Amino acid sequence: MGEGNTAGYVIVFFVVGVLVMIITLLALSFQRLESDEIGIVYDTIQKHLGSEVKQEGLHIGPVGFVFIKFPSVFKTLGYTDLTCLDKDGVPIVLDVAFQYLARPSDLHRIVMEFRDHENYVNVLTTAGEAAMHEACSKFNTSEFQSARALFTEEVRETLSLRFNDLSSDITDLQVNDITKPPAYERAVRDKEAARENIQVAENERPRQLTQARTTLREAETQAQIAINKAQSDARIAISRAEAEAAAITNEYQTEADTYATIIQSQGLTTEGFLAYMGVRAIGSSKNPVYAGVMAPAKTSYLGEKA
Repeated sequence: MGEGNTAGYVIVFFVVGVLVMIITLLALSFQRLESDEIGIVYDTIQKHLGSEVKQEGLHIGPVGFVFIKFPSVFKTLGYTDLTCLDKDGVPIVLDVAFQYLARPSDLHRIVMEFRDHENYVNVLTTAGEAAMHEACSKFNTSEFQSARALFTEEVRETLSLRFNDLSSDITDLQVNDITKPPAYERAVRDKEAARENIQVAENERPRQLTQARTTLREAETQAQIAINKAQSDARIAISRAEAEAAAITNEYQTEADTYATIIQSQGLTTEGFLAYMGVRAIGSSKNPVYAGVMAPAKTSYLGEKA
């Protein structure tokens, strides 16, 4: 009786153990993929990679298998502080984002080459940086402002070519920001300010020219007035001087004529005329006149002594 019970217990334990093992193996044979995932079965025991791409849902496979999972929807890859050199050698800081998706049809090759999604994303990130540098080197500094749409399209094309080689598609590229060096921004602002000042000066130029012409005309008018006045004053002074000269000349001429008439009418000699003039001068003088006269000649007494 005791031996029969013991054997029964052993059988029960064995059956339970087998059931537990079966349940465990079954549990290890099922894996789930979420709605945004795809995957390829990898047998961790046999080290074998499946070729079929599995979609979302509960899947059965070899005991202990795992899924090497990749997103089944587009994921965002962004560069918020990527520095590149433009055609002029100026460092440009880019803020760019886009969405990528590994092609399900190439998933087996992707896994064979890159092992898992994490390594794949690292390679895509490096390829994206190279594409940014390539696109950046094709534009000069000013074109990042004036031809931003062309730069965005160039980035899209360069990324598409590089990601196509890695069996990935991209969509919805966003160039969120393009930052130039502060020194360049200051130079641009100074240039714009100078251009505005030039425009203001050009607009102001006609008024300044008109004002200058008006000032010039006023100065010319004042100069002409001054010249006319000086010429008038000069004519007046000349006329006055000529009149005075003529009066003096006439006066002396009259006096000369008078003296000539006196000499002729009186029959005077030069000495007599001078004596006459001396008498007149003394007679017309209002002040006493003192004249020095030579002593008379001495009388000789020689005759009387004889």
